[in-house]
Amino acid sequence: MPNTVFISYSHRQGDWVWNRLVSCLRAGGAEVLIDRERFEAGHSVIGMMDSVQDSADKHLLVLSPEYLESSFCVHEMDRAITNGIAVPVLRSACELPDAICRTVSVDLRDDSNPEPWNRLMDACGASLGTFAPVWISARDEAHRFLERGQSVSLVTGLGVAWRQLIATLCEGITSGLATVDLERPAVFSRRGLVAETLRGLGAKAPVPAEPEDLAVLERVLEARDRSFYLVLVHFDSITRYDVDLFRALRYLVMDSRKMVLLTQSRSPFATLLPNDHPLSEIDVKTVELPARHESSMS
Repeated sequence: MPNTVFISYSHRQGDWVWNRLVSCLRAGGAEVLIDRERFEAGHSVIGMMDSVQDSADKHLLVLSPEYLESSFCVHEMDRAITNGIAVPVLRSACELPDAICRTVSVDLRDDSNPEPWNRLMDACGASLGTFAPVWISARDEAHRFLERGQSVSLVTGLGVAWRQLIATLCEGITSGLATVDLERPAVFSRRGLVAETLRGLGAKAPVPAEPEDLAVLERVLEARDRSFYLVLVHFDSITRYDVDLFRALRYLVMDSRKMVLLTQSRSPFATLLPNDHPLSEIDVKTVELPARHESSMS
């Protein structure tokens, strides 16, 4: 069962804690308690620290020289050790206090090693369905492509936490976004898919019947000065739609460059469509997120 996890850390390790540790724990299902979200202005720092810390099942102590030099961090460490629910995470080499030496720690000085991540995630009752370094690498690779305006095919293994990865990617998109689940009955028709996409664009006009639905989609997108991101999950179902939709998507992605695609599927984008299919012409970057048993780290 996932735990509520309090993270005690020095802000010198803040980027690593937020971008890697917090992302993996939350994607794996753990509830994370951390100062940046829980502390409020106008209240005693120590009082808030103690209150938030006491509501957690596990306390992760991200250890470093800077951590051990901070009176606030040492206060949190002492309370966690006293309560017997501390999980020391060694992030950089430092001389550990005797009390920490008597506790089994997780060595993440090299965070590309999956084994300590496995122990940490297990201790927090969290699971990504894959190795944490693989999940992080897939997220970062997809982010780099999307940031350059390149479409991405995210190929996911069975049981992998891909929804959380997509949610993380979408947080950084500010130019317009619609996420459409192709397994939802409301988008089984082309008109329904177009309507869902237009809702993401903030368009309030009713969607006309085919073929004018695609004309409306084009007009709305052409009026924009920035690319719009369309996220299609369960892309394996894309073949139910007619060729006119595919031609419109190809035009918007390749010619007018008003749209960027992010798709999720069990199979690579290119294998889901015939070679002469309009969408097969799109330059889509494949990012793989294999299940743990499929990964080369296993």
